[in-house]
Amino acid sequence: MKWYFSPQLPGQVETEVTQRGQFSNDEVDISETIVREAVQNSLDAAVNDRCRATFRWLDKSDGLDSGFMKSLFDEHLVHAEKAGLDVSAIDFNEPRALIIEDFGTRGLTGSVNKIDKDNFSDFWRRHGKSHKTGKSRGRWGLGKLVYSTSSELGVFFGATVREADPTIHVMGQTVLNLRTVGDRKYPPHAFFADIEGRGNIYEELPVPLKDETMVDQFVDQFSLERIGNPGLSVVIPFPNRKFQLDRMIGVAIVNYFYPLITGQLVLQFDDIEINSGNIRVLAHEYAADSFHDIDMLFDFIEEANSTAEEGLLTLKESWADDTKLDVDDFEVEDLERIREKFTSGELVGLNLPIVLKKKNGDKKHSWFSIFIKRPESLARGLDLYVRGGLTLPGEAKFKERKALGVMIAEEYDICSFLGDAENAAHTKWVANAEKLGKYYQRPGPKLKVIKNALVELYDLLAEVTEEVDDYALQSFFWAEEPEAGGKTGKKRKTPPLVPPIPEPRPRDFTISSTTDGFAIHSHKEADPARFPQVIDVRVAYDVATGNPFKKYNPLDFKLGNKESISLHMAKGTGKLIACKENQLKIEVQKLPFIFRVSGFDENRDLTVKLQKEV
Repeated sequence: MKWYFSPQLPGQVETEVTQRGQFSNDEVDISETIVREAVQNSLDAAVNDRCRATFRWLDKSDGLDSGFMKSLFDEHLVHAEKAGLDVSAIDFNEPRALIIEDFGTRGLTGSVNKIDKDNFSDFWRRHGKSHKTGKSRGRWGLGKLVYSTSSELGVFFGATVREADPTIHVMGQTVLNLRTVGDRKYPPHAFFADIEGRGNIYEELPVPLKDETMVDQFVDQFSLERIGNPGLSVVIPFPNRKFQLDRMIGVAIVNYFYPLITGQLVLQFDDIEINSGNIRVLAHEYAADSFHDIDMLFDFIEEANSTAEEGLLTLKESWADDTKLDVDDFEVEDLERIREKFTSGELVGLNLPIVLKKKNGDKKHSWFSIFIKRPESLARGLDLYVRGGLTLPGEAKFKERKALGVMIAEEYDICSFLGDAENAAHTKWVANAEKLGKYYQRPGPKLKVIKNALVELYDLLAEVTEEVDDYALQSFFWAEEPEAGGKTGKKRKTPPLVPPIPEPRPRDFTISSTTDGFAIHSHKEADPARFPQVIDVRVAYDVATGNPFKKYNPLDFKLGNKESISLHMAKGTGKLIACKENQLKIEVQKLPFIFRVSGFDENRDLTVKLQKEV
């Protein structure tokens, strides 16, 4: 047929494809990565920020011809076998295929017969490199590996139509291990395509099939809906048998519920469509294990999405200068107002402007929004991080914090910045990402202030809010109630009188955790007459067994090291008397008082002990 295998030249370095493990490992499985990669590419190519993506499985009962399917691999099978694939396990008499198509998108734009920096060349002719910027979700140029990884023969085909070009452009690609066929070695990538410049090894270029009859047969066999519909169709022959329809639907809801709820995206898996009207019902059916309080969460997202920009509190650009969202970034009356809203269970929203400095000297004035709410009946907190419709599950930080929160980045420049910070699986932002260092000045602190703003807002609002859980100890201390109205006939001794519980001693201070440290603040009922007073503070990383303070090691941290640990008098009047290793001594002179300590390892738990000097 049309397979083109270019041999490895003697002077070229032999390169194996090692990135497949990023798409199927202990953290993510193939059912998840195929959905994330396909849908994010469709969202990237959406014409009006709205698109539709479909996943369909075909077999012989759908009219897929076994002879046609086998003919696609006449020249491929020997390479697949030499690359270590079990070709004998493929039954061409029972052809199978997974078809992924998108609609309302641009298709693969750019030249089809020369290499440029547009999407067609990025998709077919590049590996490990991408020209996506701005709100585009993909960045690494590796995601398309999931298509070949998903096939038992390491193959995928694509058919694209562009808005201004009604031609259906069909190509295929295989990604195999390095192999020797005959007396020649071959690199991983090879193409199902026509070749221009044939005969000159330096000019040979795979291009889409030119035989219109073959293209029409391909479209017909795989029931592609491409005629007159711009977009991309991906065909995965003999798809991985580990694909689970229920799992894929659940993954789609968990990862893309934000654009699904807001109407930016519609998905279909065989005959099951997911849209803004039915996502709640389907979430209960397919993703209940991944969400807590589904209806409450979706209500929160809908409320945040419908909140107009003028309804948000907008801070000054200088809020990010100290890489932390704290009390100094608010007017007193604004902070009190949003604290009252948070305490009463209302939605709090902030618009946070941010300046991104590029290495070429440009300053990009961008912004993002954060929303937070604590419904009274919420059982467990959840924080979400959304860039251009894509949710990054690895960024969740709320842990024991009981609230719903969402960070939303939609503006072009911050989406470009955050996109360059993502790992290959698009689940987390990484400060040392190569593209960040390449394009931006001091990107690490800027990324930190963006990704921590939501949890720091929670800590600010919750500092003055104390909760009483009437049921916290019911599993430890309980007693059965007597049966209704019945007498047992037995005489019971009168229990001795229990002395009244003494009034608790007045509290002067409380300690609250922050993203990378803690804050000491005066209690709201502290008596100013008891001040000034001196407090001793000891800090240590928690340990599995033993006393954490006795196991403190100066290599963990030193409070006197200003480069790593920040000490900040945030409110009130006080004086730092002593600071040594893991101990502080502070004289508190005037209320209200807040003292912050930050810069600790976010992945370790802190233990803080406070004692007042007599």
